[in-house]
Amino acid sequence: MSYIVRLQSEVARLQGALCAKDEALRAFRAHLTSEKFQGFETDGSRKDWIAIRDVDAWLNHIIGACPDCC
Repeated sequence: MSYIVRLQSEVARLQGALCAKDEALRAFRAHLTSEKFQGFETDGSRKDWIAIRDVDAWLNHIIGACPDCC
């Protein structure tokens, strides 16, 4: 395989990885703006907080969107 073809293959692979991470980030943004975080609970407390484990799980999902890209 020539150097140029190898570079083109690597660029295509990395572009795919970027697209996968972009999709994961967009899904996380949609999650943050979902009904889960809108309004108030029945006890009157706000619903616009997010748990650290939830954020960590999403970040792991985003990082894992392309495990062999970086």
